[in-house]
Amino acid sequence: MAEEILLNYSLDQDMLQRVPDQRILARLDIEPGPDLQQQADIACDIVLVLDCSGSMDGAFNSNIKDITKRQGVIQATKNILPNLGPQDTVSIIFYASQAYHIATALPASQPDVIERHIESLTNYSGGTNFEAALKMTLQVIKSCPNITKRVLFLTDGNATNGKPDNINKMVYELAQQGVSIDSMGVGKDFNFAYMRNLSSPSNGFSELLDAPDNANALFESLLVNTQRTIANNVFLSIMFPAGIRDIELYQQVPEMRYYTAKLGQDGISRIELNIQTLRRDKRNIYILKANIDAPTQDNNQKMAEIRLDFDIPSLNLTAQREACNIFVNFTDQKMHPMRDTSVDNLYYEAELTKLYSQFVNIKDQDWQQAVALLQEMIQRVNTLGDNERLTFYQQALTKLQKDKQLSNDDLNRIGQSSSRSTQQQLADIIPPSAQASVLDY
Repeated sequence: MAEEILLNYSLDQDMLQRVPDQRILARLDIEPGPDLQQQADIACDIVLVLDCSGSMDGAFNSNIKDITKRQGVIQATKNILPNLGPQDTVSIIFYASQAYHIATALPASQPDVIERHIESLTNYSGGTNFEAALKMTLQVIKSCPNITKRVLFLTDGNATNGKPDNINKMVYELAQQGVSIDSMGVGKDFNFAYMRNLSSPSNGFSELLDAPDNANALFESLLVNTQRTIANNVFLSIMFPAGIRDIELYQQVPEMRYYTAKLGQDGISRIELNIQTLRRDKRNIYILKANIDAPTQDNNQKMAEIRLDFDIPSLNLTAQREACNIFVNFTDQKMHPMRDTSVDNLYYEAELTKLYSQFVNIKDQDWQQAVALLQEMIQRVNTLGDNERLTFYQQALTKLQKDKQLSNDDLNRIGQSSSRSTQQQLADIIPPSAQASVLDY
């Protein structure tokens, strides 16, 4: 049987000197094999979970005042209807102080019915209860018929009702059921950092909708992302031999995230990730960083053992597995190693998400430390030559040094820019030559 999923890796250096305590970077790519790249779109269930609180009647943002957040969301969600496949379904939940069950698994063949239900968002108002919304989502998802399910969770602010612990439990429960959650926000009160926590267990996306046109494009892309799924129940496990230390893992795409290894009772360090799904036309990219000592006799040393478990519904394959080992080469000769600078650049880019997490955690306790972290982020984007982000980070630094705080809008923009990059988006696309008739979205 051909390999359905491919595991490929490259190192930042092809050869290390035989000396102790050296840093090594590895890029791990996970991508579908050639046959799966040709797979047709699959049927999926889309669950729209939309904030209908009173604050949704405010202006879309400070620069766009002629359309409300509610109007922008209605238009954006309606925009996905022409792109639905014949077997796709749409479920709709509204939430304010309580959750409202609007519709379950409406077939794509009823766009007028779906559109009418979406437009009824104007009939509801109240507070913001994430707990009620997710509890309703757990109930509705049980009646959705397709294997692949995705929740598009949208809000314009923080929860005013519900218990945070219950919210976290339900997010994890949905992830364990194989449901991906994309969390989206609109308006200045949206908390990007918190919503990243909601999407993280299911490896979903976190998005800031800064303009109605961008919202339209985003909803379309999230639908396509779901339709092009080729593998479900995807779990990545990485094990590290003794002597490998200072381990960090960065998910570069689909969304930048940061992980550290945990030491098990057996003395082995591991990182285990619920990747959830894989696309037919995109690769998932991870950057692994560790410190390693050279072996005393052998010319190579194992850095990590990689294992990927997954199902492929279209082929009726379950409990499939691919594996590979990452080895590092050493030499006693003095030489200039060949470097893969693209691995270095991806690492510098990915580090931004770690710095952002540290920044969010410290900004209210120690503004001077927050300044230092933002300065470090500026160094990273300067190294990458990203002038647009460099200008924005420098402006944010000036505000922080002057006012000892940043607006929520600034924090959201920093968060969004630390989880996306042009380089990232280019790196994950499988070239058309490798896909034959499959087109990139």
